[in-house]
Amino acid sequence: MNPVSLLFTLCRSRLIFVLFALLVCSGVPSQAQSEPDNPSPASEMRSQPDVITQQLIGEWQATDPASGESIQLIFASDNQLFFILPAQDGSAVAIPVEYQIQTATQPMHLDMALTPDEIALTIFELTPEGKLRLEFKDVTPGQPRPTAFSDTALLLAKTSDDTTVPEDISVIELETSANRSSQAIPMQYISLLNRAQQVYYLENRQFANTLEQLEIATNLETSLYTYQIMPSGDRAESVAITAYPKDEGLPSYIGAVFVTTVDGFETTVSGICQSEQPATSPPPMPIPPSADSTEIQCPAGSRLLP
Repeated sequence: MNPVSLLFTLCRSRLIFVLFALLVCSGVPSQAQSEPDNPSPASEMRSQPDVITQQLIGEWQATDPASGESIQLIFASDNQLFFILPAQDGSAVAIPVEYQIQTATQPMHLDMALTPDEIALTIFELTPEGKLRLEFKDVTPGQPRPTAFSDTALLLAKTSDDTTVPEDISVIELETSANRSSQAIPMQYISLLNRAQQVYYLENRQFANTLEQLEIATNLETSLYTYQIMPSGDRAESVAITAYPKDEGLPSYIGAVFVTTVDGFETTVSGICQSEQPATSPPPMPIPPSADSTEIQCPAGSRLLP
């Protein structure tokens, strides 16, 4: 299984999903925002006060209240931050980012360089009990830094001073913007939105109309594509996500999520169809799976992506 496919099998709860949305599918915003006095993550990292840095370095852990699964962060001394998240098969993967902190502000600032072009700005604090509070709500590259903690901020306890990823955990490097192919970007976006719709349906028994309902802080427009959420007439049956290319030489895409019944149990299934030729409009709505099947069928002129 390729890294992108693997990552999207991991998002079984909202907290884990939000972290993957931040780490993997930030995309390339049309217009990025930045803070005027914010130094680059690679340049000013050695200027942070030693006391806070030493408190951060090591392994931190929290339990996802929705799934009961463990989420770990490892702050290494070389300014690497590893997100260790659970996989569906019971294993785990580690995703590294570069980070810097700024301690003169209240709350303190944490900058995460997901790629050289994409920096996510957030806040953190060390509580009197010695725990680490991190804000991830609405944190995405190109967006302003949150100014206060939400009631969903992640609260972690320090479990050790170890700064190395265990040998049995795979480390997945994020792709840089320069290496993201024109096909990889829409696949990541639509996979993210498909999975978000599946999570939303499990909680609400219908699909979402907007990103706000999905609670995703991402962009529906990149340098290559414009994306739309297209709910069906009956939001309890299906939803589509379309990708319109801005370049006439690129293919178009449509992702779909359907509610179906397999072996007497209701479930949701999803897929992505790519136009076989460059097209300015996405393919029509895919055909839902037949009885006891979990595979959608793409309309003529398009193919189902693995």
